[in-house]
Amino acid sequence: ISNYVRHVFAPPETPAFAWGNSFPDSVPAFAWIAVPVLCVAAVVILLLSGVLGGTSAPLPETKPTPVETPEPGNEEKPAGELSAIREQAEKIIPGYRCRHLVQQLDDRMLEDFLAIYQAVANFRTEVEFPSSISMDEMEALMTLIYGNCPELFQIDGNATYYYNSVDRDGEKMVTGISELSYHMDEDTYRRAYQQCDRIVQEVVSGAAGLSAREAELHAYRYVTGHCVYDLSTPYCGTPYGALVEGRTKCDGTGKTMQWILEQMGIVCLSISGAPLDGGNGHQWNVAEIDGIFYDLDATADLGNQGDKLLYGRFNVDNHLIRALYPIGDGYLSCFTIPGTDSMSGSYHARNHTRVESDADCGPILAQQFSQVIQKNGGSFAIQLAQSAQVDELSRIFGKWEGAERFLKEYGVSLQGFGYYSLTQPETNVYQFTVYRDS
Repeated sequence: ISNYVRHVFAPPETPAFAWGNSFPDSVPAFAWIAVPVLCVAAVVILLLSGVLGGTSAPLPETKPTPVETPEPGNEEKPAGELSAIREQAEKIIPGYRCRHLVQQLDDRMLEDFLAIYQAVANFRTEVEFPSSISMDEMEALMTLIYGNCPELFQIDGNATYYYNSVDRDGEKMVTGISELSYHMDEDTYRRAYQQCDRIVQEVVSGAAGLSAREAELHAYRYVTGHCVYDLSTPYCGTPYGALVEGRTKCDGTGKTMQWILEQMGIVCLSISGAPLDGGNGHQWNVAEIDGIFYDLDATADLGNQGDKLLYGRFNVDNHLIRALYPIGDGYLSCFTIPGTDSMSGSYHARNHTRVESDADCGPILAQQFSQVIQKNGGSFAIQLAQSAQVDELSRIFGKWEGAERFLKEYGVSLQGFGYYSLTQPETNVYQFTVYRDS
């Protein structure tokens, strides 16, 4: 995901050392391969997942109650003026009102989406669409199933299926799919779902009474503190991998955050993209807080806790992540992805640890160093607006003597203390850990 570079600096005559650590990128973004077979073409969608491998912890023997999906016409109508198909969607899909991308579907596409959703929820292998759709529309609907329905983790981006099509006015229209595959059997999924839902509800309960922003931060700290980045387990791309096994990658993290935030009543969607040079893709979230949509990426902080959290991609603008991973066509073909062009709502901006100008750098650093020195040691992170500022900071703090001279200008002394630093270049985050020198 990111390259972390850590440097340790101590007062004179204390040995100094440095080490670096490189974390792997996440998995490839969508790739579609179609192979004609008579009137049926095979499609394999690869959605932000790695090759499943390794072993996972055994699932419990208890079997939860299956998730019910009522057939059309048998559901109770909710209050409010909704079309019949939207009333049905609200009954079937948990957190429907918070599903921003699903809300963008017109009634025709929503009806086809529900047909796929109910088929997957009930482990059916064939789906007949109420109305035929284009290839782009089918890709968009499958993107929602794989990437924005975290509760349907019995199916993943390695699933295979065939689609049935007809030619209409020179365009290939899809009428249904068959031989849909699953990477969990039904009994395994039902047990796993119960475990995941229990943990999600515990996290949600822990945020009772908090504002939306505070609840979002609570969810972020839970997920980052309970998971490590791991590509090797079979379910690392699912909420089960994150919530139960504690081992996940970007798509597992993103879908877990979406599940939790939706249960908190926060609108949240998962999106994905890949570098233009063909490198590994990435999945992250967009969450609506106080009426503004922010990009949110908990994967960038996996394994960090307490004052070790970097918050480099917490509620950031629609440039920081998307510039690295342009959003895939599976989203852009049929959906409008919200966002903001301001960093004013980011964690560091709201906590006064974001450095916008060179003039801000000294006072912010002096204040943070002073606070951890008063505590006899600790960690803090700042986020700089420009990469050039990161380079300059590295030059100044590249030697203990340079840091001592710099901080003395703001009335802070490092005498008796050493420090080490860590940078996250893709977010311009600079973290310092200060310790009492023995």
